[in-house]
Amino acid sequence: MIKKSVKVEYSEYETLEELDEIDNKLINKAIEIAKKSYSPYSQFPVGAAVLLDNGKIFAGNNQENIAYPSGTCAERSVLNYVHGNFPKNRIKILAVTALNTASLIPVSPCGFCRQVIVEMERLQGEPMKVILHKIGGSTFVFDAAFALLPLAFDDDILKNKE
Repeated sequence: MIKKSVKVEYSEYETLEELDEIDNKLINKAIEIAKKSYSPYSQFPVGAAVLLDNGKIFAGNNQENIAYPSGTCAERSVLNYVHGNFPKNRIKILAVTALNTASLIPVSPCGFCRQVIVEMERLQGEPMKVILHKIGGSTFVFDAAFALLPLAFDDDILKNKE
């Protein structure tokens, strides 16, 4: 047996003033779009904003449906839109926030979204900074999406299948 471990590093900021201007802009965009969320069942509005390598910013929010799980998370909403409409552009930063969370730390993307985020990062071939924000609390910044799901599904598994 070989015992191994996975280490995840991130930076924690206690206030938004500690972050740079573009990170603040993305967080504010995520907050703004979260307010437009359609989340009547969970009462858990989430917003996500991305910065592309061309400087454009896009945002998305969660959209629930009475036929659970037909809804879409904020992260996948914006990432799928961006990839579908700007497939050649790289996503530099993804910021995520939730409005009504009782958690003491920033909300983290669900496993479904983590896999999508990591795959988008792999597709573009360079790291995507991920910002997880808690209104009135800390902000976690990851230098790469892979840190959110270090043992993510990998297409190498499919390539090696006989």
